[in-house]
Amino acid sequence: MRGDSTVKQASKVTFAETDGSRVAREAAEPVPIAKCRQLLRSVLAIKPEPPPAGEEAPAESVLAETALESAGPELWRYPEEPDKVADKAADKAPEVGNKTKAAEKGGAAAGGVVAGDPSDRPPLEAKADPQAGALLMSHAWDAPDNWSKYFKAQLFADAKQIQVATGLHHAKKRGLAPEGRQMRVWVDCASLPDAVDQVDHPLEKIEYGPFLLPVRELKRLVAPVPGEALAVFTELRLDESMKYDSTMEIRTFDNQGRPSKEAETRQVQWEILPGWWQVRSARVVSAYRLSPEGAAAMDQFLPSMEQLQQWCVRLGLKDEIWVEFTIGTLRTESLNLTDTMIGLHGGMLAVVSWNYFDRLWPLCEWAIFCNRVGPGRVQLAADCFTGAALVEFHRVVRRLSITGAACRDERDRRLLLAFLEREFNCGFEHTTQCFRKPAPGVLTAAVTERVVDFAPLERYIRATAIAVFAREAALFGSRRLTYDDESGWTELANTLKLRELHGVLKKSKPWDWYEDAKRQVQRDPPAAPVADAEQDPELTAELAVAEAEETAYKERVEAWWNGLVLPVLEDERRKAVKR
Repeated sequence: MRGDSTVKQASKVTFAETDGSRVAREAAEPVPIAKCRQLLRSVLAIKPEPPPAGEEAPAESVLAETALESAGPELWRYPEEPDKVADKAADKAPEVGNKTKAAEKGGAAAGGVVAGDPSDRPPLEAKADPQAGALLMSHAWDAPDNWSKYFKAQLFADAKQIQVATGLHHAKKRGLAPEGRQMRVWVDCASLPDAVDQVDHPLEKIEYGPFLLPVRELKRLVAPVPGEALAVFTELRLDESMKYDSTMEIRTFDNQGRPSKEAETRQVQWEILPGWWQVRSARVVSAYRLSPEGAAAMDQFLPSMEQLQQWCVRLGLKDEIWVEFTIGTLRTESLNLTDTMIGLHGGMLAVVSWNYFDRLWPLCEWAIFCNRVGPGRVQLAADCFTGAALVEFHRVVRRLSITGAACRDERDRRLLLAFLEREFNCGFEHTTQCFRKPAPGVLTAAVTERVVDFAPLERYIRATAIAVFAREAALFGSRRLTYDDESGWTELANTLKLRELHGVLKKSKPWDWYEDAKRQVQRDPPAAPVADAEQDPELTAELAVAEAEETAYKERVEAWWNGLVLPVLEDERRKAVKR
């Protein structure tokens, strides 16, 4: 390359391989799954406790991470328009003493929205998780409209963080974390890459460029990659924008392919915005002393088969050769692979407030997860909400509607509905809306609209939701006589004509099970634990008996759930999915 050039690079630029690529190649997985492994990022769920004597302590990198359970309620503010949020909070938040909650930037806003700059959030950092199997956290960002009707003294964000922490510990006790690993969570605010601009969306803009760069500059950017371990994506991470300004020499060639002595210079200027990118395409262009025919004869870059650096080596490209490439964001790739990524999680933590099933994203996550992984791996985080507002949960299940569900970004609606149509047995028909003349002299034509029937899917979501809530009610209910359906889920199944589900839910007998558990412990009492010097031996023994009773009771609940309820839900799933 001749002429002066200026390259303003980001503070951190890498075209790097991730561990997920090696796992994917060795397992010979389908490309979509291999892509997802490279895209998956998760956060630590629960801070690890000091191990017992003789056991290996967690790695220092794990101990240094911020756990999701430790994140403050400010994490649950949707990252937009902080100034407007602060103003709204100051107007609506209840007064405490002489101060108004959330009146200042950074305080908790009314309705659970937290004001302040996003940079004030805890340092919750997602890390690459190619092994997959983490929990998928599904939630609705906004507080229910009538939150203050049921919870006058508590903000939604505070309650939500309590639910998250409690749900994580319940999921850990159920064994939803991969065995032998620290439990991790995929949570959208940390695991999904940020959009680089307003049009960064699969249905709007998937490709940026083209950009021109000589191989010499590529070598400065591309890290060497071992020959056998290839990532699916060639990644480009920019913490700051990258600007390039140079000149490219273009020559003419005679009939024998000889370049002219004189060269025409062409100015090359471009800028790449900060973000997490991948190289989508690349090809050699005619510049320096390479003819158009010579450039056209060279193979184009195959992004799913090789790294960009290896492509340059394979073609033997000289430093002066110019390459034209396009890039796309890994956020777009993540959104396009939503259904596949959901299926790679080992469990789902559903933080369900009574507007959860009114939102399209949570509906989609719930439906696809239950289909691909199973409702038996769903952990509810809703016990704080259901106590006072149980009737609202019944109402949201009754009014559940795929087409009527709200979506913050309307571009997501088409994307999510396409996932659901592809996954489930949703028929469609073209209904006539009206008749119009397309143009003068042309016969009147019918204007039709494509209408999708989501009824089978809505039935499946209702069935799984009622069943999961009924399981929670059995575990944490009062267990009093004649209170078998104290939360009303069995009757709701009957009202919604879920006959088979209603039949098995009627067999939930918390009082009988608890009485049986107590008799079982009386027949086979637990061994008396060794009490410390500061502990009361009688109290220690009573606690051991209570723990044994609780364990025996939960075993009865799980036997009912696994033996009766899950088979009914599997039948419902078969009716709802495409065959």
